[in-house]
Amino acid sequence: MSDLISVIVPVYNVEEYLRECIESIISQTYSNLEIILIDDGSKDQSGMICDEYEKKDSRIKVIHKENAGVSSARNTGLQIATGDWVAFVDSDDWLEENYFEVLINAAKTNNVEVVLCGYNRVVLSNKESINNSEKTIVLNSRAFLIKILNPQTGYGFCHMKLYKKEVIKDILFDANLIVGEDALFNEQIAYNVKKVCMIEKSLYNYRINLNSAVKKYDPEYANKYLKSMKVNKEYLMNNYSGDKEIIQNYYNYVAFHVLLIAVNYCYNKQNKTKNKSKLMKEICGCGEFKEGIQKSNYNSLSLTRKIAMFTIKHRMFFLTSLICGIRNNQNKVEKGDR
Repeated sequence: MSDLISVIVPVYNVEEYLRECIESIISQTYSNLEIILIDDGSKDQSGMICDEYEKKDSRIKVIHKENAGVSSARNTGLQIATGDWVAFVDSDDWLEENYFEVLINAAKTNNVEVVLCGYNRVVLSNKESINNSEKTIVLNSRAFLIKILNPQTGYGFCHMKLYKKEVIKDILFDANLIVGEDALFNEQIAYNVKKVCMIEKSLYNYRINLNSAVKKYDPEYANKYLKSMKVNKEYLMNNYSGDKEIIQNYYNYVAFHVLLIAVNYCYNKQNKTKNKSKLMKEICGCGEFKEGIQKSNYNSLSLTRKIAMFTIKHRMFFLTSLICGIRNNQNKVEKGDR
């Protein structure tokens, strides 16, 4: 008998996209699925849509709970999952029809505990393929961890992956983190695995929500990331303090997120702070941010991000503001604001 895959879908106010997501799961070529829809206190019709599909498909289980965030919803799913394997799907995303068939076959063929794939980055009607070379790459635990710490690879996401249930053990998402919770989860998974397989084929469609916690303006944006960096640092220092390459990649990870803060918070046009260079200077002087900026070697950053990081590291904040302005204008085009 084929292995059972538990598919955990946290759901919150996504009535516009939810049917497309669920349809893409129930129509998979690999059918031995346990589909767990966690309605995290939705205020729109999302909960009703979940109930509708539960009546149609016996593989679907629906849990309604008070809103407590995506980590809490995923943890609820993990605690009731009975499958041999576990997968996470975001409720505004959708899968190619052979997603699970390809991943489970790769896991068995390569005898690995985690398998992941490439994806399509979808913004409105635009679709960009990421990690789509058609190659199959097998990594050991350490190499996987280093990939996780490079946010540009997609390895840090919890979706686009199939996890053997036995390596998850008692690991849960940190419900106290608003951002970076999936990277921490994968760091902890990496500690338990021996081999991971990457299928460089775009089988997951990842919708970029420009109003998400990562993209939209939030006055607590920097503080949320600072908290996440502290927790990540604590975990990595406790388990890998003697591994210079892993710790170096952590510093690069922090530096990348300082760039996100510069674009989405500090130099965001909705931020009414008059002296934004002073604000950026204050951010760069904060604990883990300061350390990451000083110790980053840029190796895991793209060329444009290396340039932006150079301006931050050397406190050339006027140039930083120009770069962030260009990026924010690109975001406006993505939203359709012309």
